[in-house]
Amino acid sequence: MAKAQNKGITPRQAKILAAIVKENCDTGEPVGSLQIVEHGYFDLSGPTIRNEMQVLEKLGYIYQPHTSAGRVPTDKGFRYFVNQLMDKVKLTLKERDMLKLELLKLQAVHAEMGRRLTKLLTEHSKQASFAIFPEEVSTMGISKLMENPALPAEDAREIANFFDNIDEYAEKMLKDYAPDKEPQTFIGRELTLSKKSDYSMIVSGLRLPSGKTGVIGLVGPKSMKYDKNLGLVKYIAKLFGGAAVVLLLIQVVNL
Repeated sequence: MAKAQNKGITPRQAKILAAIVKENCDTGEPVGSLQIVEHGYFDLSGPTIRNEMQVLEKLGYIYQPHTSAGRVPTDKGFRYFVNQLMDKVKLTLKERDMLKLELLKLQAVHAEMGRRLTKLLTEHSKQASFAIFPEEVSTMGISKLMENPALPAEDAREIANFFDNIDEYAEKMLKDYAPDKEPQTFIGRELTLSKKSDYSMIVSGLRLPSGKTGVIGLVGPKSMKYDKNLGLVKYIAKLFGGAAVVLLLIQVVNL
């Protein structure tokens, strides 16, 4: 996974960049200095924020899609934001309890496990999802993703193509993503699935009740909610492995 180049960025610029990413992910639109001021991110004037945005643009973290528009994060900007999130992503207690209950139910039903898991991922993230197990490949949420106005038509076609051919990537992904590692995030051109890949993907390995390994992932526009989605994938992968241990212990006791 690529590392952010942080040279030259100040703490204040980093906070402004984070505000731009969050607003862009919420609205799917370019973000202006007035928008940041009105939403109360900082006790700074509009001109001060605009000056800092100009610096961020020169450093390659944001860009202006057209004259008089606000700014949009670049792949480098999204990458910086995600790297800063990696040790901070958390779900609410209510979300964790809900997922724990859902996954404990899921562990009791081995049949269609991948389909149910992808449904769970898509419902909580609003993104397309996939689950790759040694004997099962499941996908969910492609139609929902196609309706997202933040996703350009060309990227939507590329994602549909990835899901149509996901079986071709299954074996390699099972080898590449170990259950004991942190989820990986690929942003825009960091993806090498095709020359036109310009969307984002969050991928994690997990351990199955059988002891074998699997892979889960989310796919969506670069303006997806990284904080929530990283927390979701990370927690499900961790909880899934823990629930698997509990289930195996129960099976042993009942022998």
